[in-house]
Amino acid sequence: MNGRKRELQLSAQEHEILRAIARSPAPSRPLSSMQRLRFEMLGLIEDRAKGVRLTERGREVALGPVRATPPAPAAEEIHRRASRDKRGRRLGHQRQSPF
Repeated sequence: MNGRKRELQLSAQEHEILRAIARSPAPSRPLSSMQRLRFEMLGLIEDRAKGVRLTERGREVALGPVRATPPAPAAEEIHRRASRDKRGRRLGHQRQSPF
């Protein structure tokens, strides 16, 4: 890496999962395969012979403060850009034919 840590976008639930892994005396904690893959790709956990373990970065994130992720503005933009009638009501899906 170039010395800077990339800012993580984790939900409150993901922080709780990491904290549970950090506090757990047992070596592994049941995770969904998608969650396990996401944490591994972010460098927060590693899969060992005895189960899932937190990396140093994962321990820092788990024991650090929870940063709330801002809601995605894309959903708001979709509603603003939707077609409207003259009274301001949203029109239905107006799909155009590709032919």
